[in-house]
Amino acid sequence: MKQVTKGTLGGIIPPIITPLTKEGKLDRDGMCKVIDHCIDGGVTGVFTMGSTGEAMRTSRDVWREALKVSLEHVNNRIPVFCGCVDSTTERALENIKEAEQLGAKYVVATVPFYIQNTCQDEIIRHYEKIASSTDCNVVVYNIPGMTGTCIAPETIAELAKIDNITAFKDSSADWEHFQRCMYLLEDADISIFNGAEELCAAAMVFGADGCVPGLGCLFPKVFKDMYDAAQKGDVQAAYGFQRQVWHVRKSLSVGKSWLSSMKYLGYLLKLSSTDYTSFPIEPLTDAEKTKIDQIVKESGLA
Repeated sequence: MKQVTKGTLGGIIPPIITPLTKEGKLDRDGMCKVIDHCIDGGVTGVFTMGSTGEAMRTSRDVWREALKVSLEHVNNRIPVFCGCVDSTTERALENIKEAEQLGAKYVVATVPFYIQNTCQDEIIRHYEKIASSTDCNVVVYNIPGMTGTCIAPETIAELAKIDNITAFKDSSADWEHFQRCMYLLEDADISIFNGAEELCAAAMVFGADGCVPGLGCLFPKVFKDMYDAAQKGDVQAAYGFQRQVWHVRKSLSVGKSWLSSMKYLGYLLKLSSTDYTSFPIEPLTDAEKTKIDQIVKESGLA
């Protein structure tokens, strides 16, 4: 299967959960277990302190410590995408400088949010400023459901011309949008990743470099197998793996917050000592946990 771009990154790079103690502190052992679980499952990188990692909800100390533990524990075995997400360009740059001091080589930034962007030109200026202010590889992260702004395909095509912008993660869950991005990035020197779990197989069969799926940190092997099937052009096998993901993904809509479900899945798989989620996210009830237990059992993934 020919990859669409000339990017050097590929495969499955899951955003990992951030195991927390009941006091809201980082569960360092849990963090290391999650990372080892991902590596053992065949991932090609990990994304720490993204949406799945509760980056915008944990304390600043937890954010910093999670990056530090991730970088130290991975120890250059695979790339670590360090989430430096914040609401303005200057705040994102402050995060990037801290990440650099910890040894980061890849940093991830969304568009500014809260005060939303007025046009795509502002998005280009934002990333130009970030890229020119760091020697790190910059990953452009499109997640309009969180930021309120979608990065247009033409905009990422323009940003791909910047040397140290090396990857694009699209979590728009908009198949037409993702296709347009792939068309415009054909032969560009950037890697393109799909971030919507429900579109992973289709994206990789079409030639995306890989996927960044939240459930990939809990069930890495099924996504690795899906990637391998897509690389071989085995659409039927990729479809089967996507169907398993579709089934286990039902667990994310059981409670009031998908993050509570993610954290419980981590606890269920013995990757963390608690299922504590950053305050004030609504925790799961015992009945909801039982329902998730059944979904996972029926999925055949654990």
